[in-house]
Amino acid sequence: MVEKIRKILKFLKSADNFLITAHMNADGDAYASVLAMAYLLDQWQKKYRVIIHDEQVESKYQYLWGFDKIRTYNSAGKQSFDAAVVLDVPSLSRMGDPAKLLPRKDFCVKIDHHPVEDDFASFNLVKIDASSTCQLVYEIVSRSGIQLSDALANLLFTGIMYDTGRFSFSNTSRRDFQIAANLLRFDVKPSCIANRLFYNNSLESMKTIGYGLANMQSFLDGGLVVIYLPLDIMQKNNHAQIEELANYSVAIEGVEVGAFVRQVEAGFFKVSFRSKGRINVNQIAKKFGGGGHLHAAGCRFTGNFDDLREKLIEEVAKYL
Repeated sequence: MVEKIRKILKFLKSADNFLITAHMNADGDAYASVLAMAYLLDQWQKKYRVIIHDEQVESKYQYLWGFDKIRTYNSAGKQSFDAAVVLDVPSLSRMGDPAKLLPRKDFCVKIDHHPVEDDFASFNLVKIDASSTCQLVYEIVSRSGIQLSDALANLLFTGIMYDTGRFSFSNTSRRDFQIAANLLRFDVKPSCIANRLFYNNSLESMKTIGYGLANMQSFLDGGLVVIYLPLDIMQKNNHAQIEELANYSVAIEGVEVGAFVRQVEAGFFKVSFRSKGRINVNQIAKKFGGGGHLHAAGCRFTGNFDDLREKLIEEVAKYL
């Protein structure tokens, strides 16, 4: 890993005019890692733009340094870049529209903790046993020669806290706690970050979480739980504020796989999978054209919910 980091840092120092981007439907690790990379390039006085696919930037991350630098693809206007740093993205399809802005492969850096799906960068730091992309960005920054600061520490702590589920998911490692302890030397307040990430929801979203829990369904002798939100419910909500339902889907005794299904358009669904530990939901998501991690993955589905539910049951049954 050290040699890969050395090559990445050498490239970052030699290049300029960077695109920095992450996956569509950006989450806490995605926001924090792109802004941490922006911070590094900012210290080196490099030219860069932070552009994500999503239609709007999620306001709950506005406490992070550089939040005002983030642009959506549709608002960024026509751009051309000489180099790119792509974070938390396993494939071009998960990147969305910013993939159209990538320079050729020789000028692209990929930093990620998902299993590799597309080979679009010559400089790669991909470590699937890392809890988060921010963990990997920390390793890069700590060897870059720039000094850690309050702003950078809050960025990195945010990404690690988000992707480890408040340091409770099975991906949490000793290294995460070592990094967190080092970051806490700065003005980082874990309780404040946790409140912003996990406990700052609207009343409507909390009612929706209650609706999802009240209407969850159990299949395969309790081995699979499905939580479904139809389109009329989804249209009333900030989607990012109800993502916790994915984790609740495996919070029941005896459940091995949980699926949080939400209808986002007529005939179009997004599915988040969770595993309690024994089953690799990345393999299940791949059957539906998606992917992710061993214990957390996702996919999209076109059709109707009844067909989707039956296909989910059929696929999960193979693993139970």
